Amino acid sequence: ATTPASSTATPAAGATTPASSTATPAAGATTPASSTATPAAGATTPAVGGASTSTVAVPQPLNCNYRIPAETTHIEQTIVMKWAEKAAEQSFDFDHNTIDNQLASLKSCYTEQGWQGFNDALQKSGNLNAIKSQQLMVSSMVNGESKVIEIKDNQWKVIIPMQVVYQNDKEKLTQPLTVNLVVGRKISGDLGIMQMIAIPRQTATSPTTGAQPTQENTTTPQTHQ
Repeated sequence: ATTPASSTATPAAGATTPASSTATPAAGATTPASSTATPAAGATTPAVGGASTSTVAVPQPLNCNYRIPAETTHIEQTIVMKWAEKAAEQSFDFDHNTIDNQLASLKSCYTEQGWQGFNDALQKSGNLNAIKSQQLMVSSMVNGESKVIEIKDNQWKVIIPMQVVYQNDKEKLTQPLTVNLVVGRKISGDLGIMQMIAIPRQTATSPTTGAQPTQENTTTPQTHQ
């Protein structure tokens, strides 16, 4: 009976070996624990990245869809100036193939009254018809330093030097303009052009230099006729 007891003791001693081998995985388990800590640190990085993503989403493109809450009472003049420059450039950016869609998008740059004035001038001057019939491409860029003058609360006068190019397959007209804008707030709180007066500068390079426009309208492609 003693022999089975000692043989039982032998497995017990053998059981110690698995126990020590169990201790080895336990030490190994520490390694996964530390590796778990590494993802935890890595998890911090996505969290920071997530925060930066939300921060990046806050600044809006400074264009005619720029949203300003109606309760905002003060707007920096630099924002007004940059917004006005973008709106003015868009007001002189037409493709005869897509001008109707471009005008629909351009409407958001203006107040209701401002848009009526701009659209009327575009129609009555014959400029809209000229762009379509002569298959003109109209492009523009600000080519000088703009100025902003606050007329009263939430209303500004912006003076923008621009260069407008009218071209088709046959000819090209480059016309420097001084664009005078009155910018105000819409009911929604957003900015909008209340009035635009574009005056050709004397340095205009036109095929017919004697044909200086007399009307103070928004676009003047007909001056090259």
